[in-house]
Amino acid sequence: MKKTKSNLDELQELKLLKIEHNGCWLAFWGLLAVILTQIAIGNDSKQDLSGEWIVFMCLALYLTVGCIRNGIWDRKLKPNFKNNIMASSIAAVVMGILWFIISYRNYHKLAGSIATGVIMFFSIEILCFLALTLTSKIYKKRLKKLEDDSEDE
Repeated sequence: MKKTKSNLDELQELKLLKIEHNGCWLAFWGLLAVILTQIAIGNDSKQDLSGEWIVFMCLALYLTVGCIRNGIWDRKLKPNFKNNIMASSIAAVVMGILWFIISYRNYHKLAGSIATGVIMFFSIEILCFLALTLTSKIYKKRLKKLEDDSEDE
């Protein structure tokens, strides 16, 4: 495909990148909020969530693969144990509360709903931590390869 000349100067290019960046993250967090809200209010059949889920997962996969390929983790956070635990804990709290709400809405049993929330909290904490740890290792390996390649040139 032939690239055409841009009509934008460097400042406009930077502003456009900032706008696209913000739009991407707005879409990502917006989709997550919509999915969680639909699940919490009971509008959670496969037909109701499938479109949002597919778009959300494609966006998450694209961002993850694109960043790791280019040796980028985050602007502020480092891929370390502390940050992985904190991110996992945040996800676990959100999902524990969500599953408590779902369980209570469906069965109206407080003790069972609390147990469901706690089980989901620990499950998500462990799975998210393992996923972040694995992704951190892949990122560090890729970053080392990129640094070694740049030294060779």
